[in-house]
Amino acid sequence: MRRYQRDALALSALVLLILAFFWPLLSGRYLIPRGGGDLVSFLWPTYRFAARSLRQGVLPLWNPTLYGGMPFAADNQSGLFYPPNLLLFLIGGEPGYEAMEALVVLHMVLAGVLMYLLLRDHRLSPAASVLGGLSFALSDLFVTHIGNLNLNATIAYLPGILLLADRALLRRSAGYAGGAGALLAIAALAGHGQMLAFLGIGLTVLVLYRIGCALRGSEGAVPRLVLVAALIVLTGLGGAAIALLPSFELEGYSLRGRGLSLEEASRYALPWRGLVGLIVPRFYGRGPHAFWGSWERVEVGYLGVLPLALGLAALLPRRRGERGPEGFPAGFFAMLALAGLALALGDRTPVFRLAHALPLLRSLRAPARAIVLTSFGLAALGSCGLDRLAACRRLRGAALVLLTVALAVTLALPQVIAVPAERVESVRRGVWLAAACCGTGLLWLVAAVRWPRARWLGAAAVLLVAFDLIASGSTVEIDTGDPWQGYRHAEVVEWLRRDAGPYRIDSSAAHLWQPDAAAVHGLYDISGIHNPLGLAAYETYRWSISARGDTLYSLLGVRYVLSDKGSPPGDERLVPAYTGGSAVDVYLNTAAYPMAQLVYDAVQVSGAREAFEAIHAPGFDPARVVVLQEEPQPTGQPGAEPRSVRYTEYSANRLTLEVETPAPGYLLLSEVYYPGWRASVDGQPARILVADYLFRAVYVPAGRHRVQLWFSPATFWIGFGLSAATWLGLGGWLLAGMVRGTRRALAPARV
Repeated sequence: MRRYQRDALALSALVLLILAFFWPLLSGRYLIPRGGGDLVSFLWPTYRFAARSLRQGVLPLWNPTLYGGMPFAADNQSGLFYPPNLLLFLIGGEPGYEAMEALVVLHMVLAGVLMYLLLRDHRLSPAASVLGGLSFALSDLFVTHIGNLNLNATIAYLPGILLLADRALLRRSAGYAGGAGALLAIAALAGHGQMLAFLGIGLTVLVLYRIGCALRGSEGAVPRLVLVAALIVLTGLGGAAIALLPSFELEGYSLRGRGLSLEEASRYALPWRGLVGLIVPRFYGRGPHAFWGSWERVEVGYLGVLPLALGLAALLPRRRGERGPEGFPAGFFAMLALAGLALALGDRTPVFRLAHALPLLRSLRAPARAIVLTSFGLAALGSCGLDRLAACRRLRGAALVLLTVALAVTLALPQVIAVPAERVESVRRGVWLAAACCGTGLLWLVAAVRWPRARWLGAAAVLLVAFDLIASGSTVEIDTGDPWQGYRHAEVVEWLRRDAGPYRIDSSAAHLWQPDAAAVHGLYDISGIHNPLGLAAYETYRWSISARGDTLYSLLGVRYVLSDKGSPPGDERLVPAYTGGSAVDVYLNTAAYPMAQLVYDAVQVSGAREAFEAIHAPGFDPARVVVLQEEPQPTGQPGAEPRSVRYTEYSANRLTLEVETPAPGYLLLSEVYYPGWRASVDGQPARILVADYLFRAVYVPAGRHRVQLWFSPATFWIGFGLSAATWLGLGGWLLAGMVRGTRRALAPARV
């Protein structure tokens, strides 16, 4: 059988085994993840908003439907420019939940396939490569974050990026460097900053490893390695600049703009006791419903007990004359595994403290996720161990010892760790499952000792690992509930749409209403699910509000408040407006201010702090006076003369208003201020001012005027230019290479 046929057969087996992991989903009886997770509450409404906007011919740079309005494309979690997402949005329209689940499965398959290709590129056998692909794709981070699609999608590209990057470094190839950079850019566009940082760590460790190898051989090669590495990074950053530059700007205005303290950044770190999960993943409970540890639930890095034992055993140095995969960079995978573990343990290690000092890593939390680098490294080492098994008696002996120790630890855990009475049964099941996996692994190793060159050993190892990972993880995040229940409020939505608006709602008092449902239904909410990139000024303003219906609350333009059935959300200022919903009531805020109003008096303060104090001063009336952070322009008093403000357009990136005022004044908009908004009055450029600490204001002279505001941030257009130049350059380079190849193929042979 030819190599490509063996690879096709092995890849088919790998894909089928990963799909077997999803048997509950594919059976049609279950959904993923349990409770919906981020897939239901955040990503599904985000993707639907993006798809709806694109199909309407609008590139959604701004999202007015949540948080009182905030940047959308700049939020890297939106995945707006990620190619698979764009394809789905443009062809399939607003995705159904089944499409979201399909993307989850697709990216876990992608992780396994790319891992297979990486290992095959390092001359491992098909069986060993399937083992590595399976143990990486179904490792604990992917299982724990089945509902966090953009996280899994980003890290799924790790093997492919390292494959192309290593080829580029070894061959000093600009072509492979461009390919690695392109894949890095695609991964960055998937939209998870922390996983992108882990990709960067993987590349950094690889470059340092290859530089170390070069120094032992030829020092003259080091500058070329550095140039190749720089080309990879610049290509990756350039290709993703359309998303990265706006995201970098947004982070500066977000809740994490000043970074996190060491203590806060280390939250959700992996405790030493959590390392038990590398052997018995279900001991402390796997999944949010079953966890009972004394720390916050985090990833434990489980990748199967057999790959773990083989991977650790593969660290044994080769002896002269030992047959097996040549040139396998075991040192690199070991370094990466150790780096991941040191970061995952958080401030328990000096490595994390050093990493936290770096500006790009200071705003990241949940360090336990770095255990994915450990799983990746051990999965690769385990594959190498499988291929070295036949030729290395010491490795077989070491693996036997390691699995025996793992079995002993597994059986001893319930005796040395106190288990709550209500968890005894689940712990017992987890222990016996882990013991069974250790036991079958030991039997397999005994067979390997007896028949070290038997051809069926590789296939048997793959099946054992598949059973282990499927049995321990396939039912962790399944559910039979209705993930859309929080969106099923058709009668309430229909009633709200009868009011032409624009206006905002507040859904925070309605627990049966999904926080991001406004993005699905085209409403405008001051609430939304927690977003770490939420604007700091908005969150400060919102959480300083004393009560629903007070002045600052009403200035947000909240006309209607949604509440649980029969539960009034505030005082007499909120009156019942619609109670026909089955689970949600609607209350009218009688104190609400219009979304746009004319104000004829202004006061100047020296900065944001004084503005915040001014709007919280007793007697502050936003209908009478506007607080500015610069010198006001001349205004007049309209007296009893008529004035009007009317919206003629209210869309994602653009607002248009017809304004009639008898005296010069300020058009105050209940819209969150953010750099990148532009304005014109009767077609002439106008300044947008920061008003009342949070909002936008435009100065308008007396008379009738057409005021327009549109969102056009410079960071987006600079990023767009860089990305367009990068991708056009890569495309031109590829086309030129194809033309040269065609010419050589068609050239007449020399006689």
